[in-house]
Amino acid sequence: MTDDHSITVDALRAELVRERVRADSFEAINRVQAASLAELAKRAANLRCQVADLADDALSSKPMPIQGLRNVTGRMNGLAESLSRSAHGYAGARTTDMLYPTVDEDLRAHKWTPRPDRGLDGTLPPIPITEMGERRGYARGWHRGPQWITLWFTGPTAVAYGDSGDHGRLTSVDAMRAVITSARSLSASALAEWVTARQEAHTVLFDASYVRVFAHLQAGPWSAIDIDRCDEFGVRTPNGTGNTSVWTCPSDPGFRLYVWGIGNKPAHVRYWAGPVVDMAHLVQITGQYR
Repeated sequence: MTDDHSITVDALRAELVRERVRADSFEAINRVQAASLAELAKRAANLRCQVADLADDALSSKPMPIQGLRNVTGRMNGLAESLSRSAHGYAGARTTDMLYPTVDEDLRAHKWTPRPDRGLDGTLPPIPITEMGERRGYARGWHRGPQWITLWFTGPTAVAYGDSGDHGRLTSVDAMRAVITSARSLSASALAEWVTARQEAHTVLFDASYVRVFAHLQAGPWSAIDIDRCDEFGVRTPNGTGNTSVWTCPSDPGFRLYVWGIGNKPAHVRYWAGPVVDMAHLVQITGQYR
């Protein structure tokens, strides 16, 4: 009887421990979801204010000029896109996600610069497709000099996957923190040269028209996954005077090229690492993925 009683007590204790672990997991998920709802509410409020200001301006006796209107609608489009992407990503939170409460503070403190969300469209988590099951999280990226890091958020501080240009897949908060808080991989002088070169690259006009770029990409293995009209700033507009398109390559589905231009003027071509400076640079970039 004593042995049977001991076995029963041990089994009950083990079950209580399992229940406590499950309760802790659900509590952690609840905290993540509450933080996600708070952040989404803040973004929605920001967008609502923009819409309200635009409505007030439309009814005023002196509405803003067309240039200002384009800037406002472009900003609203960005806010709406971020709200949609984050809401979709936050819906996939799980108890196995990595909690990193100080991720924003660490990124700012160590001088990481955000990469445009649009440049991360289609990026897949750095795990085999057979293990992924479904794409989860809101992909956000940062760079610091030539270093880059991408995190898939399922909450403001919850991460499903991490990927680093220097270290590959990041499977723990300690690994992410080590990459983010590490010293720059370049010396101060080399980093200064890199920054200068990047700034100069932004000032150099592309030397090919949209039609020429379109023909170049179409002749290779690239596929246009989105073609539309746009205004003079590249913002999609049904009756715009320009053209815009997004391109992908079968050999690397996560890589994207964003192209837009008006008439015979130099086109604008971007990928996540920055602008494509000229046609020679475009050939070099696209050639890497053929």
